[in-house]
Amino acid sequence: MRGGLAGLLIMAALPALAQAPPAPRPEVDHAPSTRPEARPETHAEAKPPEARPAAPADPLTGASADKAAPQGEPTAPKAATTPAEPPGPPQFEALREDDFHYSACLLDLSLMGADYSELPAVTDPDQRDCGIARPIMLRAPLPGVEIPGGAVMRCETAWHLAHWLGDFVRPAADLLPGQPRLAAIEPGTTYQCRQTVGNAGEKLSEHAFGNAFDVAALRFQDGSRLEIAPREDSGDMAEAFQRAIRGAACLHFTTVLGPGANAAHDNHLHLDIKARRNGWRLCQ
Repeated sequence: MRGGLAGLLIMAALPALAQAPPAPRPEVDHAPSTRPEARPETHAEAKPPEARPAAPADPLTGASADKAAPQGEPTAPKAATTPAEPPGPPQFEALREDDFHYSACLLDLSLMGADYSELPAVTDPDQRDCGIARPIMLRAPLPGVEIPGGAVMRCETAWHLAHWLGDFVRPAADLLPGQPRLAAIEPGTTYQCRQTVGNAGEKLSEHAFGNAFDVAALRFQDGSRLEIAPREDSGDMAEAFQRAIRGAACLHFTTVLGPGANAAHDNHLHLDIKARRNGWRLCQ
């Protein structure tokens, strides 16, 4: 009886259960996501390049230097420039005497009775290689033997000139008729900045360094005068005297040129002390 009553109660309740709303589902508390929030993709604005100051224009052409090297293109490296070597010392400076030899030369001239004075260095504004580092003005190589007007030269040139006159020219004059006493030696060219003559003239003359002296004539105390001139085969004493002093000059000077050497030396004796290898001498 109880089992039948319970079944009737369940059957009566079924329609009500069918019409009841469903029970609400419990809410679940989800933990926050650990992933970062997605941000909308953005693009940074490209900044315009900074404006460079305009390169100054070339003062000659007026063109801007920017045209020579466009922006963004590599420029070619500049070629290395080798600095120009400074010029060497002037040629005449190579002949400068040291203090000892210069003083010894002046002393010997003084002992021989020469009349001279020292001068400041001689240079040439148009040719840097011409000049005399320690020049002297020679007025008389020997007592009583003058150079009219004097002559500028190196001391060594004056020394050889004085010894040639004293050792050979005066003794040779004693053998001339009447034994005339030597009184003066007339100069041709002395110091002069120029090239050589009588040849191609490609080098400076020894006159440009104070190394040379030209003898144009000899004067004697009796008033006679002997000019240097061509005297070949004249057979007189003037020719013998000229030949004698010319040959003897090559014992003191490394270059002796006179009549017959070339047309440029027909009226004088050129004497110089040019240094050559092994002491070689030119005697013509």
